[in-house]
Amino acid sequence: MAQVRLQGLQKVYGSFRAVDNLTLTVEDGEFFALLGSSGSGKTTALRCTAGLEQPTAGQIFIGDQNVTHLPPYERPCGMMFQSYALFPHLSVFDNVAYGLRAQRYRDGGLLDKAAVLGGFINRRLFPADESVRKRVLEALRLVELENQADKSPTQLSGGMQQRVALARALVTEPKVLLLDEPLSNLDRKLRVSMRATIRKLQQSLRITAIYVTHDQEEALSMADRIAIMDRGKVVQLGTPAEIYDRPASAFVADFIGAENILPGRVVSAENGYTLLEVGSLRIRATAKIGATRIRAVIRPQAIRLARADAPMQASNVFDGTVRYGAYLGATARYEVNVGDHLFIVDVPDPRPGALMAPGERIKLGFDADSVILVEDA
Repeated sequence: MAQVRLQGLQKVYGSFRAVDNLTLTVEDGEFFALLGSSGSGKTTALRCTAGLEQPTAGQIFIGDQNVTHLPPYERPCGMMFQSYALFPHLSVFDNVAYGLRAQRYRDGGLLDKAAVLGGFINRRLFPADESVRKRVLEALRLVELENQADKSPTQLSGGMQQRVALARALVTEPKVLLLDEPLSNLDRKLRVSMRATIRKLQQSLRITAIYVTHDQEEALSMADRIAIMDRGKVVQLGTPAEIYDRPASAFVADFIGAENILPGRVVSAENGYTLLEVGSLRIRATAKIGATRIRAVIRPQAIRLARADAPMQASNVFDGTVRYGAYLGATARYEVNVGDHLFIVDVPDPRPGALMAPGERIKLGFDADSVILVEDA
């Protein structure tokens, strides 16, 4: 394991600042996610850590070692790429063994170099030594692919290929595992399965991991801490719960999946509530905020719906009209017009065929403690 520190990291391409004075510390054994949209700087920061990009300024430390100017092969890192990056002409075994053989070629004498090159030409004439064989098979066992060692990567499914890439990243026993959107090419079911595989392996091996993704669900479900990036900077750093429950800005709230973000202002504080004026609506919140101009954030799953003639108990209750409804299995998603606002609402466990119809008059409610307040930028 090793701590990773980025100090004042910058990467500039012409007039574009991809990474802007980034300072971060990833602790020993931590699973750390860099979360952001395309162009936010997350992948560039990861590639600088791996040595695949040279920073314009700043320093990178892994443990106590300054690795800023070291080539990739001298850094104690394993990397998993979005595109798998497997060699189609090599077997699964040889793909996983590649890093070990590269190390032997780098560090060995003429006979070692000849053996490594010969192994790529004909594995039967130049078989892997027992230590390499043992480590490769152990890595394949970790990802449950030990019986696929002699196959070509092209004979495997996308999920299996990604597990081969994971085994290759782990076989050299790196201090730091770097993962660049490794699941984006998989279907949803495989993504969920691979998320669990990667997280369980990282925990069992107690390896420091930095995971780049644009998928907030991936980051929330896997990471110990998350750094949300925008325009080369970290705009919020915290645990998944801190970021989800207390977004620092409307940008973070929107990125993390809060679809009801309503501009308004604080009118008064009374009876333990903050009273908000949000367009034509008056909303009660228990949250406190120093600013007057605010945005009220209400998550879709925090909102309840009821028929117009049904009772509803909530701190905030409004009359509304259903604009659209869709059955999604575990939830139903509605768009509801309330005054001059459109609310997105997720209702759990809907009954198939019993959706509220477009144009139907309904009641919409949510509790005061479900309203998150952020300052209006």
